[in-house]
Amino acid sequence: MLVLLFKFASYAFLAFAGAVFLVVLRHRFRQQHLWKIPGPSTPSLAEGHFYCMFNPYAYPFHEGLRQNYGRVARVYGLFGDIQLVISDPKACNNIVVKDQTIFEETQFFIDANRQIFGPSLLSTLGDQHRRQRKLLNPVFNVKHMRYMIPIFHTVVRQLREKLDSTLSSGPQEINIVGWMGKVALELIGQAGLGYSFGTLEGRNDQFYNAIKEFAPTASTLVVPRTLFPYLHRIFHPKILKFMGQVAPWKNLNHLIKLADIMNVNSRGIYETKKRLLESGDDATVKQAGDGKDIISLLMQANATASEEDRLSEEEVLAQITSLVFAATDTTSNALSRILQVLSLYPDAQNKLREELKEACEDNEELTYDRLVSLPYLEAVCRETLRLYVTSLSSSTRSDVILPLSTPIHDANGRPIHEIFIPGDTNISLHIYNLNRDPLIWGDDATEW
Repeated sequence: MLVLLFKFASYAFLAFAGAVFLVVLRHRFRQQHLWKIPGPSTPSLAEGHFYCMFNPYAYPFHEGLRQNYGRVARVYGLFGDIQLVISDPKACNNIVVKDQTIFEETQFFIDANRQIFGPSLLSTLGDQHRRQRKLLNPVFNVKHMRYMIPIFHTVVRQLREKLDSTLSSGPQEINIVGWMGKVALELIGQAGLGYSFGTLEGRNDQFYNAIKEFAPTASTLVVPRTLFPYLHRIFHPKILKFMGQVAPWKNLNHLIKLADIMNVNSRGIYETKKRLLESGDDATVKQAGDGKDIISLLMQANATASEEDRLSEEEVLAQITSLVFAATDTTSNALSRILQVLSLYPDAQNKLREELKEACEDNEELTYDRLVSLPYLEAVCRETLRLYVTSLSSSTRSDVILPLSTPIHDANGRPIHEIFIPGDTNISLHIYNLNRDPLIWGDDATEW
């Protein structure tokens, strides 16, 4: 019996491998005209340029793409898969606006996020994604931003007190990135969830530790994560999770453990909030952030939504984990980079300080309307985010012709005014290079 099972499994594996090989071969054949687009040679047949593009020290590689190949470059993914890195403004407009239904997130991004976070905004497409956006959009309007500003002031005051205490004995080196991570999590915790992680008070919060470790751990598994679109179609998510838990791969085991910690804590926050909001008592509702935090508003809107627009409990839970994870790293990284840049440009730092001091002359906390009216603060934030950004990845859901604002030249020197891109081709929307393009920003485009 065991021999028969082994034979069956072997034949099934060979059939699967053969089918995958044929699909890949057909896809490579349809991509053959893309070989003529200039780009760097692949450092590895198996890994392509993955680790060149996605690692903490990848900026020189991206800068090299801009300097050596211009607005469109050909790079390689797994096993020779051709991908395009694009910073042409007309092409980017088509990708983001005109043909946005064709250029969706890559399948590995969707499937991996769904396995980790559940069916959230980060892991859904089409009608399900639009339904979630419809319920979440109202909580990100200006009215709600005005509500969140006092919360931000409270958290930042806590940070100031902690830094004052740390520096009370004299000047010393401070890990500002670590502090910004704690601040960002507390901001999203109180304003987004109506929940305090206590990170600025020194509480050893499991949720915070899991979020802090998740991105560095996941970055070591970029290549394996690209296999998700194939594995996800063969195995049930629970089987995939079990396979990852028992696999002899330390970082993969740890990533699954971190995801479990985040999901368990999200459920705890959800159940507590649900119980408080359902009580109807003013005192208990106040414990849930007055019912005005993002998740509370989502739960309230969901309760009154029509049957066709209503989210399942699984979808609401997935939003909690996704919101905390997505908002924490992006906010902390942006704040850290702004402070780092200001330390390099003391004149700009002094000018910004004077603008803020003048705005606070009456010793009152800055309101939302006052904050958004400060021109130099706005300029500092925008200029920093212009220079220090990442890229967005997408995949073509069907064949498409992508026009270019300026022609590129193929390997034979012939001009290319538009590119035919076959379906299932991965695209990197290279905002980093777009925002440093001297034809758009001038000769000093790379300067802050």
